[in-house]
Amino acid sequence: MATKIYISPSDQTENPYAWGNTNEGEQCNKIAKALEEAFLRVGGCQVKRNTTYSISQAIRESNAWGADYHICIHTNAFNGSVAGTRLFCWDSTGDGYKACQAVMETLAPITPGTSDNITPRPGLNEVGGTVATTVYIEVGFHDNPTEAKWIVEHTTEIAEAICHGLCNHLGIEYKPAEQGQESQAVLYRVQVGAFRYRDNALKLLSELKQIGYDAFIVAAEK
Repeated sequence: MATKIYISPSDQTENPYAWGNTNEGEQCNKIAKALEEAFLRVGGCQVKRNTTYSISQAIRESNAWGADYHICIHTNAFNGSVAGTRLFCWDSTGDGYKACQAVMETLAPITPGTSDNITPRPGLNEVGGTVATTVYIEVGFHDNPTEAKWIVEHTTEIAEAICHGLCNHLGIEYKPAEQGQESQAVLYRVQVGAFRYRDNALKLLSELKQIGYDAFIVAAEK
């Protein structure tokens, strides 16, 4: 039987972004929609997305459907300067943690922040209230203008990175979008370097940002 994946975007439309006159609920729903489309393209699983924004509705639907994985899409806030990807799960030893690790490996390298971590948070509603294995994703910090701008401009890439990580965890072959299938949100970029070691990539990233370029790191297999 195909793995059932339930996608639950944030319902927090009251959380404003520091860039783009938008909010957490709006952007997370865009990511969730693109993630659903990515899973449908890849195949090998069943997918359902909460389109109501309601977290309580998402928990009920996920449990009633018998989801195997419950994927939460959120963005974070703290003090306006922190940036990074945070993932939450039930504990540090189970399948949820392993699934979070797989997503972190594909998502964190493309996001501009570097304050990344995976933390057990069983007290979160969608972690403790769902029967499925939960992967709770805080893509980045929307109160940081740089990261907020990046999220708004890269919703499709974020979704593809999440899909890729989960495919790796589930043993499903990830299939990138073919030419002509790209979303209108896809951008084309010029690469300025390739490094074997992440520290060298981070050094160049810092230098490019200091002179005003909206640079970021993408991890790719050789």
